[in-house]
Amino acid sequence: MNAIKAPALSILIATPGRMDSLREVLECLAACNSSAPYEVVVIDNAAVPPLNVASLQTPGLQALRLLREERRGKSYALNRALDQGGLGEIIAVLDDDMSPAAEWIEGVLSASRRLPQFDLFSGRSHVVWPAGLARPPWAGHPLALGLLFSVYDLGPVGDFEFGNGVARFPSGNHFWFRRSVLAGGARFPHVWTTEAHFVVAQRSTGLRGVFVPEAVAGHRIQADLVNPARFRERASRMGREMAHMDIGLAARSGRSLLGRIRSKMRPLRALIEIGAWSLAWLLAGMRAGRTRLPAQARALWGIGYSVARLGPTPGKARMAETSSRAR
Repeated sequence: MNAIKAPALSILIATPGRMDSLREVLECLAACNSSAPYEVVVIDNAAVPPLNVASLQTPGLQALRLLREERRGKSYALNRALDQGGLGEIIAVLDDDMSPAAEWIEGVLSASRRLPQFDLFSGRSHVVWPAGLARPPWAGHPLALGLLFSVYDLGPVGDFEFGNGVARFPSGNHFWFRRSVLAGGARFPHVWTTEAHFVVAQRSTGLRGVFVPEAVAGHRIQADLVNPARFRERASRMGREMAHMDIGLAARSGRSLLGRIRSKMRPLRALIEIGAWSLAWLLAGMRAGRTRLPAQARALWGIGYSVARLGPTPGKARMAETSSRAR
């Protein structure tokens, strides 16, 4: 009996059951102009009622698998697909509110072939604005685009290595990696910024990541995201989780004398930084309308980052475990 051959590309889409939005991303994938063998793996993340394959069938889609994960959380859903196995040589992650361009599948595969020295990838992404919703003056600010709307675009020309003068990890709604990354058992840690932690953990083992221009996707912004309170909350939470991630990285390299000194100095530095970021928060209130909210969000990010460095580090062990599995 012949074994079933894995596709060239497996596209993972975790969803809590947003059917209209999910159907739109499936229709975009079905319209991609690539003949390469691929599959779409939809992970039903405890949707009520449960999803069924019949409701997801989309004309033009090559292959579709439906899995279900009862534990709420994107990390659980993505890990469910990784544990199930049978995935392609390239594994892509798309959110259920993304709209990949017609060249997206071919762009993902061509970049992966073109750059064999890299294992982690991301393309270009842009905002797809909600119909009928007024655009606030701060919505086009780079911090709002990246932190709140999770889009990143370094332009149509050139490749940019993660962390080399650009972001050290991609937006979680649009990236891909080689299946070989999972050889040591790497999985997504159970934190809010699960994709960032996953990518940074793999990079800490020596793997390299790159932003490429040829894979483009739009992020269909949900109306409830266009909210100053959400912007501030996300900034503070992102700061805390980035601190936890960085402390976890430092802990693994902290056996040296310099590492131990830095660890001892961390609380004092954090207190000084809290004061500086608190001043930045006060000054942000005096800015003009377009920059006031982004400046406040940046200050909240810094305050969250600094405060988290004073206390215990939830998630540090999980990130260390994720990294060690990849070795």
